[in-house]
Amino acid sequence: MADDPAISNERVAQVLGLYARTANRVIGDPVRWLGLDDDPPPSAGFPRKALDAVRDRAFGEVTPASPDWGRRPLDERVHWWVRRIGVSAGLAAAVPRVAGALASRVPLQAALGASAAGLAVCATAREHGVDDPADWVPLLAKVLLDRDVAPRTVPETEADAAAASLDESPAPEEAKGLGPGARRAAGTLWHLARQIWELQSVLDERPRGNILFRTVAQVPVIGLAGGFLDERGGIKRAAKETAKLLR
Repeated sequence: MADDPAISNERVAQVLGLYARTANRVIGDPVRWLGLDDDPPPSAGFPRKALDAVRDRAFGEVTPASPDWGRRPLDERVHWWVRRIGVSAGLAAAVPRVAGALASRVPLQAALGASAAGLAVCATAREHGVDDPADWVPLLAKVLLDRDVAPRTVPETEADAAAASLDESPAPEEAKGLGPGARRAAGTLWHLARQIWELQSVLDERPRGNILFRTVAQVPVIGLAGGFLDERGGIKRAAKETAKLLR
């Protein structure tokens, strides 16, 4: 990937440092920030009930908040995060794809996908014992941008302000038809995407899914399904690349 000379590695480290601190808050409380733990009402339509069934099967009963979490194998813990982020953040990142090829004209699309993949990078690093957000910055830069940068510690005032603003993140207009948990996940991801917005010009080669899914994502309406599979594939790739770097 060719670097954008207008964005220095120093600035990349600053932007990703803030992102990492906010991501740390998100993965510290996935039930709240990644949503999807709310049960649909009896009157809910088939899409919401189907998503609820997928959620229950994917997440299971043992979560990072469970006493037995640390005793589970490393690969299982990472896989839980990949599924969790893939279902919630992946869906939120794919929401604009309902417009098909027009989604490529939505400037925030690449930032949405990169934010979802970035959460997988941070969660994978934490499960490997790298729990300081400053140390996630080089991993984020390498996996998302193919750049080599140093760890970056963000001033507490900036980090606290960025994390606190999560509470003020509304769901995008396109997510209004989703359940409350899914809308919360969408709002979280759109907030993270805005934090790395200025890196938009170097996000085109972020981890992606199968080329076939990207093709389907160009078709209106069913583009949502293709976009979801594409972004979920990118999340899986990001986790694998992070684990490889850490090993």
